[in-house]
Parts: sequence; structure tokens; C-alpha cells
Amino acid sequence: GENKEWHGHVSAVTVGPEFRRLGLAASLMKFLEETSDHVDRCYFVDLFVRVSNRVAIDMYKRLGYIVYRTIVGYYSGEEDAYDMRKALSMDPEKNSMIPILRPVHPSELYLTM
Repeated sequence: GENKEWHGHVSAVTVGPEFRRLGLAASLMKFLEETSDHVDRCYFVDLFVRVSNRVAIDMYKRLGYIVYRTIVGYYSGEEDAYDMRKALSMDPEKNSMIPILRPVHPSELYLTM
């Protein structure tokens, strides 16, 4: 990786209702993690998820992600987001997963990395 902020980012994971609970989302996540880790040599993978999306949050936690920080009003100023992260092998001490406890505003996103 280029520096400790070099990371893979999940823009969206969507599985049609008839194909849910088959492990497809977890398989997609595993593929992204492996590619980010072994090909791109990233330090971590991150994603943003609505705080109301309990199903997705629970799945990401089962996959080893933690809530790194809360982004206030990220979704059109109406709903907060969790920035969730999972450390990869370039970050054996998991420094990329030390949470930021104070809420962050969208205008601060690139200032808090």
C-alpha cells in the first residue's frame, strides 16, 4: 500500500430478495477483502451503512467489521451513517480500527483520516 490510509471501499452490496440468506453478500465481501489485501495491499476495507440498517450492520459485524465512526447526516442530511472498518494483513496491530468516538460531519471526512 501507498500509506496507512490505503484501503478498499465498499460502495454498495445489494442482493435481490429471492437470493438473500444464501451467503452471496458475505462471498462478495470476502472476495473484495482478499483482493484488497493480497493484490492491492490495502491496510483496511471500509464501508458506510445507514444506522437504521440493522440487518447489514449485524452481517458486517459477523464478518469482523467494527463501527469506526458515526457520520452525522450522511444520507441527505436525514440519517446518520456508520463508517465500518476491517483491518487487513498490512495492519497487524489493527490501528485502522481504533474508533473515533465523537460524531463526524460529512465536511470532516477527509480531515479525520
